[in-house]
Amino acid sequence: MSNHHHKHHGEHKDDSVLNRDAAEVLEPEVVSDEEVASLDSEQNEVVEDVENAEGEAQDAAGDASDSEAEASADSAQADEVVGEEESADKKAETDWRDAYVRLAADFDNYRKRTAKEQDDIRRRERERVIDIWLDVYDNAERALATLPEKEGPWFDGFSSLVHQMDKCLATLHIKACDDMGKKFDPKRHEAIATCPNPAMENNTIMHIERRGFEYDNGDVARVARVIVVRNPS
Repeated sequence: MSNHHHKHHGEHKDDSVLNRDAAEVLEPEVVSDEEVASLDSEQNEVVEDVENAEGEAQDAAGDASDSEAEASADSAQADEVVGEEESADKKAETDWRDAYVRLAADFDNYRKRTAKEQDDIRRRERERVIDIWLDVYDNAERALATLPEKEGPWFDGFSSLVHQMDKCLATLHIKACDDMGKKFDPKRHEAIATCPNPAMENNTIMHIERRGFEYDNGDVARVARVIVVRNPS
């Protein structure tokens, strides 16, 4: 019995220990206000640190985006400047080429105009000299025709002179025109009078007062002075 009682007493003691330990485990830990405030402060600091970190990350992302935008804008501005410079260079080159073409065209026109003016001057001087010379030729022929004697020194002298003048005309490719009986042409003939002639058609040449001359190519060297038929209708 003693052993049984002792055993029972030991079991009772173990139960007390277990109950005490369980009470300690189950009993809530009492936290002071200071500890709660400290925990709240630490929690707020952590939240603030997280928010600050997020803000810094957003600022960094914004700065990076702004940098990219600025870089893109700078690149676009640089491209625009380069494009404007290239456009200005092309315009300057085009203006220079246009000015050169205009200058070359003006010079070519000036050269052609000057050459034509010189040709016209030479042509007019040539016509004037030939016209004077042909008058001398006409007078020599008339003098030869009016000589009473067809031999002798006077006749031989005038004959030789007219022959030399004929050779000069041939050298100049000029020959006398045979206009008798031909239609009147205002480009080749100068009408000094009109006269009826039933035997001839109207507007034909019935008399030559002064012979006309032409070049071998048909151009007029001197117009003829003529009388033209004008019959009454």
